[in-house]
Amino acid sequence: MGTIPAVVELESSCPSPFAQPEQDERELLSTACPKVLQGCLLTLLEASPGLVAVSNTKGRLLYMNSMGRSMLGIGQESNIVGRKVSELYAPGSYEQLRDEAIPTSLRAGVWQGETALIDREGTEIPVSQLLMANRIRQDVDVTVLATIAWDIREQKQIQHELRHQATHDDLTDLPNRNLLMDRLAQALRSAERYRHFVAVLFMDLDNFKNVNDNYGHERANLLLRQFSDRLRSRVRAEDTIARYGGDEFVIVVPELRVPDDVIRVRQEVRNVLDEPFLVGDERVQLGASVGTAMYPCDGTNAEALLQAADSTMYEGKRRSKSGAGFGDAAMLLRRVAAFSEV
Repeated sequence: MGTIPAVVELESSCPSPFAQPEQDERELLSTACPKVLQGCLLTLLEASPGLVAVSNTKGRLLYMNSMGRSMLGIGQESNIVGRKVSELYAPGSYEQLRDEAIPTSLRAGVWQGETALIDREGTEIPVSQLLMANRIRQDVDVTVLATIAWDIREQKQIQHELRHQATHDDLTDLPNRNLLMDRLAQALRSAERYRHFVAVLFMDLDNFKNVNDNYGHERANLLLRQFSDRLRSRVRAEDTIARYGGDEFVIVVPELRVPDDVIRVRQEVRNVLDEPFLVGDERVQLGASVGTAMYPCDGTNAEALLQAADSTMYEGKRRSKSGAGFGDAAMLLRRVAAFSEV
């Protein structure tokens, strides 16, 4: 019990960190603090993992940290004071900064969003950017714009890969059913607006089970990839080839001015199948059955057109003695002509 007063006495003799400094100490702090704080802040800015820059409201740079210079390929010793801010942004992004970000920050104090910078090599760098408007002194109407920007290329790449995986077939890298339905819906909306035709070709590789049985799953997959790559090289950029499932494929041919144009696409599919495929050291000849449906005479929505094309394919398969059929092109054109007359 005798030690308690000693402890109390010791504690009472220690200056509290929250105690008010003496008069001379306050004067010293008031003189030194601005310089100390300025040095600390500059150290923090230079150590920042993102680009930090300050500009005036006339679009001229006043400061950029080391990371910003490194990101954009600007030499550490280069003088950037007075350089145009617009030169740092990719096409379209400076307009976003000028028309949206700067007015918002001047009005609300801060703006946050995604833009794109451009380095000295011309490479676009997507960034997440924070822009703040600050008045230098309360008694002077001079405002500077301070920005922090973080490189988000890695995140963008991951997002792109995830979106691609969600909309493309893993084996062939062709659009999957989800993307097929989206593309077909877009094509139909455009066709309705501009009054042109859309063709849907439903394709089934004949006797592909035998390929699996004879050559194995791995080689059968290789053949599917070869077929997909060859087919992709024969259609227009605006056409969509999708793997519908297994050995089934769908081709959407939008913006057909005359129905006869679909015959060209059907012939390209024939040409793809005429040349044998190489599986290991063996040459394999594939066959396919193809059914065709046309908007608007065979249906006005995606489901109806796919069903019509699928039915036509199986009807052609049934009629063909070889088990492979491309449907009746003449019958297709007659259906379109009859619809057009009506």
